[in-house]
Amino acid sequence: MALAAATVVVLPAEASASAGAYCVQDLAGGPQACFTTERALESYQTELSLSPLLTVFDSTDWHGGSGYLNFVSAYGRTYCDAAKDVNEASEGNLDVRHFSNGVKVAGRISSYVIKADSRCSVTFWSETGFNGNGVTSNQNCNDMARCFGSYFNDRAYSLAVT
Repeated sequence: MALAAATVVVLPAEASASAGAYCVQDLAGGPQACFTTERALESYQTELSLSPLLTVFDSTDWHGGSGYLNFVSAYGRTYCDAAKDVNEASEGNLDVRHFSNGVKVAGRISSYVIKADSRCSVTFWSETGFNGNGVTSNQNCNDMARCFGSYFNDRAYSLAVT
């Protein structure tokens, strides 16, 4: 399985890292575009034909009010193809990523949503660099502890969407 991180989007000059808590960031940890409202972020993504393939939350039951992070395709696609050796989106070290509330993502994912009809799967690993124990699913999960057992609740340190 190829596990290279790729840039998600080239950000316009008007996007700012200090404009708000609703953010999209390139997968390699580069520039980040932030907005003061979720609606502004969604509008930005729509303009660029971006649609999250995966959204992770730091609370169960998909509560974005406490913090969420979107992963969009590195190739600008809104679906995953049959080639499971190519990541649509990935992060080998979730410790460098932050939820919309500013909290680090590593070890904090409690629920997630995969885009409907995208044919995507997500694999979470217990260690950075796509190492350690892993679990893969193509279904939404409102509680990592219930979906994968207590071991994977708040224990994901890397992930890939294929």
